[in-house]
Amino acid sequence: MNGKYSEYSPTLLRLTIGGMFIFTGISKLLNTDGIIGMLGSLGFPGPAFWAWLLLISEIVFGLSVLTGWKVKYTAWPLVIVLAVAALMVALPGALKNPAGWVNVFFHLIGIAALIGIALTGPGKIAVSAE
Repeated sequence: MNGKYSEYSPTLLRLTIGGMFIFTGISKLLNTDGIIGMLGSLGFPGPAFWAWLLLISEIVFGLSVLTGWKVKYTAWPLVIVLAVAALMVALPGALKNPAGWVNVFFHLIGIAALIGIALTGPGKIAVSAE
């Protein structure tokens, strides 16, 4: 990376994306019936299991990304979460309503940011440099 402040770019992405996942994970924790119902309506077998796996993953891996702990590994489960959400929820919504493409691109931006963090490292002010 070049430039005096170039290592702050991954930090900014890490704090934003990590915070987003913590927020959404806690929101799901406060409304577990809603997420279980949504996953059930999407056809997931055992939606309660997947709902709890999802919200725990968002909180735990979100905290890992936020703090910069082992982002080379902890960002990838969140990439999977966003990819599944994009394919199962955002894309079908966009095919029904063209305004839904904003949601698809939101998921793609999140995926790109997480991959960037995993590949470049956590940046400055992180728990670990890996």
